[in-house]
Amino acid sequence: MQFLPAYSPFLNAIEEFFSAWRWKVYNHRPYDQMPLIDAMTAAAQEIGAEECQGWIRHTRRFFPRCIARENIACDVDENLWPIRHERIDND
Repeated sequence: MQFLPAYSPFLNAIEEFFSAWRWKVYNHRPYDQMPLIDAMTAAAQEIGAEECQGWIRHTRRFFPRCIARENIACDVDENLWPIRHERIDND
């Protein structure tokens, strides 16, 4: 058995959901414009199935590399630009 790196949010679609949800709650300005529970409910209703499916598709892109036991760096550039020469820093 091989364990994932300590922090691999790109391999966990629920992390993407919670991140989006948290920012949507924040944008509702809880305690200023509405109670926190109402902001949480409104934010959850704004996240659709299409967004969830996108996060799952993104996560599944990495499954073959995980199964092949490749070392997947938790690198934003690698995740956003998997083709090395297209990366911003071109390392």
